[in-house]
Amino acid sequence: MIAALALTVIGAPAAAAAVSEQGDAGSLPASAQGWPAETPTAIDGSFDSFSDVDLYKLCLTGGGTFSASTVGGTTLDTQLFLFDEQGLGIYGHDDVGGGVRQSRLPAGDALTPAARGIYYLALSPFNLDPHSPLGPIFPTSFSGLVGPTERGAGQPVSGWSGSLGRGTGPYTVTLEGTDACIPPDTTPPSVDLRSPADGLRVELGTPVTVDYSCGDADSGLASCVGSVPDGAQADTSTLGSRSVTVTARDNAGNETLVTHTLEVVDETPPTIVVASPADGAVFTLGSEVSASYACSDSGSGLVSCVGDAPNGEALDTATPGGHSFTVVARDAAGNTASRTVGYRVSYDFGGFLWPLDGAERWTAGRPLLVRFSLGADLGIDAVSAVEVARVECGAGEEPAAGKPARLWRPGVRYRERPDRYVFLWRTERSWSGSCRQLLVRLDDDSVQRAELRFTARGGESHTSE
Repeated sequence: MIAALALTVIGAPAAAAAVSEQGDAGSLPASAQGWPAETPTAIDGSFDSFSDVDLYKLCLTGGGTFSASTVGGTTLDTQLFLFDEQGLGIYGHDDVGGGVRQSRLPAGDALTPAARGIYYLALSPFNLDPHSPLGPIFPTSFSGLVGPTERGAGQPVSGWSGSLGRGTGPYTVTLEGTDACIPPDTTPPSVDLRSPADGLRVELGTPVTVDYSCGDADSGLASCVGSVPDGAQADTSTLGSRSVTVTARDNAGNETLVTHTLEVVDETPPTIVVASPADGAVFTLGSEVSASYACSDSGSGLVSCVGDAPNGEALDTATPGGHSFTVVARDAAGNTASRTVGYRVSYDFGGFLWPLDGAERWTAGRPLLVRFSLGADLGIDAVSAVEVARVECGAGEEPAAGKPARLWRPGVRYRERPDRYVFLWRTERSWSGSCRQLLVRLDDDSVQRAELRFTARGGESHTSE
């Protein structure tokens, strides 16, 4: 969420302007008056009594550029003194001469401070001079510019002494070579763009909540603006790259810009539904079955949906055996999907005919005529194998394979009338008292089965043709 904007301007660019004494400035560094965020060009103050001394805290740019003057700023007889940050005297001035009783601390003099830093400027009425615990800091009777040459110069200013001033009233001291005591804020604000993460890839339509905040510990935050509002949803409704940018500005004019890129992609393949043929379906040879399928894509959109046969067209049922049917779909993003189902084309096997239909027992060693129809003459090769397997009687077994059955010559043959495939199966006397399963393998990949219990001669039997 967006951080609250700071109300206090700290470290903003220093404003160069005249300032005014607030109340009565103190006479010592501890009670000096200052304007840390300002760059004073003049100070408007006043002597409220004959003993009033005003001390002001200033920050100087150094390099000998500082100057202070009451000339033209008052009718009072003033003195000016400058002290360093520890309160030690640097230089003082009284009477510029020519009958002018005001004072001027010049720039470019050997006594003018060369170092940048904190200093104290004192204004006092005539002959009210600074002293330290050791005594006077500057000469007690002087005119013009002087340095700290007296015995008290090695200690900080601790008071003022001398004759009382000759008047009260306002004054203006003009200044050069000053600066704000608080350094300008050159540090840009911070931006924490938490969502979306830079380079994030998301699926089309995925919700992405924009989350960011800004901060500034110096001059304070002025604005924190995103290309998408904080807490709103980024646009993921279309494919492609887009960005979220947050711009923060502080009260000093510093700016930070953070941009994260979001890639909206479609990596989800299309969906395929095959209604016909159903997977595992079995169709009779030559039957009419149409392909039916559909493709869809909720992302970039469907480009193609192609099956082995066009939608609504006939499937291949002319060839017996196993078949596969495949549909391939592709979307606009290049994602592909395929769906393959299997189906089988079988002969129109109507079941075994007499004497095998319904038979449960047979006399061991007696030939058995096997007859069935496939609906047409499909050639002798339609029967790929005839096998026999021993099984446990009544157990419902379906063995995968058996041994080749012994057939009387000529083996399997086709009788056009009445549309029958026939063969004569040679059974064994040794099968008496056991069960055998006849497996007729067709080349449509099907196996037709019949199970018999074999008995000894004299038991129940069927007569063969």
